[in-house]
Amino acid sequence: MWIIKKLYAIWLSLLELLLGIDLAKKFDTKFRFHKSLNLKNPQTLSDKVTYLELHKQSPLAARCTDKYAVREYVKSKGLEDILIPVYGGPWTSADEIDFDSLTYPCILKATHGCKMNYILKDKESINYEECKNELSKWLKVTYGTYSIEPHYKEIPHRIYAEKFIDGIDDLIDYKFHCINGVPEFVLTCSQRQANGDAAMAVTLDLFDMEWNHIPEIVSMGKEVAGTGAVVKPETFEKMKEVARVLSQGFEFVRVDLYEINGDILFGEMTFSPACCVFPYFSEKFDIEMGKKF
Repeated sequence: MWIIKKLYAIWLSLLELLLGIDLAKKFDTKFRFHKSLNLKNPQTLSDKVTYLELHKQSPLAARCTDKYAVREYVKSKGLEDILIPVYGGPWTSADEIDFDSLTYPCILKATHGCKMNYILKDKESINYEECKNELSKWLKVTYGTYSIEPHYKEIPHRIYAEKFIDGIDDLIDYKFHCINGVPEFVLTCSQRQANGDAAMAVTLDLFDMEWNHIPEIVSMGKEVAGTGAVVKPETFEKMKEVARVLSQGFEFVRVDLYEINGDILFGEMTFSPACCVFPYFSEKFDIEMGKKF
């Protein structure tokens, strides 16, 4: 899979060199998502988030996308209590990790990309060769080159260890989409079902800031539109405030949060969700949210 992505990244880089970044991004969006972008006169949420990513991205985007560096940003906002504890790192090589000094269970994460997580339940069960090979492979990947998300190129390639939250895959992921520092809607991800090495199945729902269901999800592949049955979280009002505080100064950012035992946990901040093109939103909703800019 990584080899295919690397070859595709090389192809996109050639397109960008020959035709410019806008046309390369439009090609990628059409090829992979069967969706058109208007970057000369952006109208939809997809158009505008893509334009921001390619031409006006915040200088803080790389820092706040970096899964380790963002912790200092969250702390600077007075929200240290929502951070999951770190057990070690960051490291620039798998050989730097002292597995004897780690607290278990923990999860090793790459700071510079997505879906780069390696769970360590206890020291006795670690396959060191397999683990180090996987981490070394991550460190060689420049995330975003195969989807034209340039701010990822600025993130240093590192690994760190974080406390493993048992059952976190069963928690609902609350993704607050914020425009000009205002949380406008939340996308929930629930009922995740792993399927080996294949993409994980997940149910998606949209809600406004009063927790009214917005039936504008388009099912595609393993991402299935929900019915709005997700129960409003106990900490919803506090979550909105957290998202508002963290999104100040950004034209667009998605703030991901969890709720566990009545507490809020920070997930990540994302400036180019779904490669900026939101293929799971209806055209109507894409246009409507585009007007919010």
